[in-house]
Amino acid sequence: MASKSVLLFRPIYDPESASAPATPWGLLYVAAPLVAHGFDITIIDESVTPDYQECVRAALDKYPVAVGISAMTGRQIGFGLAFAQFVRKHGNAPIVWGGIHPTMKPEQTARHGLVDYVVVNEGEQPFLELVERLAQGKEPDGIPGVYFVRNGAICGEPPRDFVDLAALPPIPFDLLDVERYIVRRPDLGAERSFEICTSRGCPHRCAFCYIQSVHKSRWRSLDADAAFRQLSGHVERFDLDCVVFREDNFFADRRRVEQLAQRMVDERLDIKWTASCRIDYFAKYTAEFVDLLRRSGCVLLTFGVESGSARILDFIKKDITPDMVREVVQKVKDSGIRGTYHFMGGFPTETAGELLDTCQLIEDIRRIAPEAVVREMSAYTAYPGVELIQTCKELGHREPDQLEDWLDIDFREDPRNSRRPWLNESQSRLLSNIQFLIARLNHKNSAMRAWTRRRWRQMLASELGIALPERPAIEFAKRMIRGR
Repeated sequence: MASKSVLLFRPIYDPESASAPATPWGLLYVAAPLVAHGFDITIIDESVTPDYQECVRAALDKYPVAVGISAMTGRQIGFGLAFAQFVRKHGNAPIVWGGIHPTMKPEQTARHGLVDYVVVNEGEQPFLELVERLAQGKEPDGIPGVYFVRNGAICGEPPRDFVDLAALPPIPFDLLDVERYIVRRPDLGAERSFEICTSRGCPHRCAFCYIQSVHKSRWRSLDADAAFRQLSGHVERFDLDCVVFREDNFFADRRRVEQLAQRMVDERLDIKWTASCRIDYFAKYTAEFVDLLRRSGCVLLTFGVESGSARILDFIKKDITPDMVREVVQKVKDSGIRGTYHFMGGFPTETAGELLDTCQLIEDIRRIAPEAVVREMSAYTAYPGVELIQTCKELGHREPDQLEDWLDIDFREDPRNSRRPWLNESQSRLLSNIQFLIARLNHKNSAMRAWTRRRWRQMLASELGIALPERPAIEFAKRMIRGR
């Protein structure tokens, strides 16, 4: 009898990160139809199982029909390749890659020696069809969204339309140790917080974002009733007191959110919750709607601001203004809901002055709402498939020719590396310094916090920013904490 076993693997994002692991939703959604069709699924998430070798050997002993790997652009590819190499050494199962990066670069990915097949876009249906063909010993030709190499030539069919979220089978949480993903959130006063996903995609046009390419600017969701059933089911099953709506655009349909929040109030679902929201959405919300959010348990909203420069905001098609941001910060503060604000620097064509405009907006946010959180300033990274990539190429960017060369195309990389040729040396140094300071503005050590705020104010008063001492950040931080 042919094997009905499948191994799914999510490479780690950043082994140095102290953040709680994110739920591997992609693997869970891909696993759901396989489980419904009688396949035996093993999920290994490297973020919770870094020493996965024995687990993989045990899974390979079942002679799996296929091994699936999901990866984003950046370091995750490297960890995925290391895993694939281990699988090759200890078994002969076909290796299938999916996720954001293979979707953006299917042909290049398919040509790598540690890749047998590539599944693009949403994988629930194409991966199921591929696994069924492989289990039956049949060729995979003609499956929409599946690419592979035969006799040196790329074979593949364009993906089919997006799935109907309401038609998907139940999420097989029993494949995970869910307790590893339930976390304490002292910042929210929560003991058991978990993620939930009730929609996919985003209808907006941000020029730096992959979602526009992957989801074709479309947004889909469960309706409010189905979303509430999933929410209340998770709360009861996992004994939750907090839920994070981990979605590309939770607030895309205001009416749906209103119905869901009202249901939470009516059913007395006593939980806290948090989600991401757009600045332009919140600017239009009525006081009554915002109050409903608060009464339903909303305690924190996260906003992507990106820049304090009006020109850059127009350039990246964010459809907001710096003044709108300031108004929303005040509105969020007045509502009693906390706000977290994310920024990005190092865009192509951005000047040092425009980067300092962003710093000034951050300072304005801290003045308006001292309790607001600005966690970081990400460095813009030239991910494939996004609109800004053409401008990056015009300014000297060259996309890697091989899968393994994408490892350094990662927003976590120091902006001073050579992967951002549109930044000159002084711009790169300024952005790196800003990142260093923002990460420490709310440092738990009072001496470090005070030093950081002094340097921050000095930078705002300077036309070109400041240069921090050239030493590893962690050693510098330790010296500051010791007061030396």
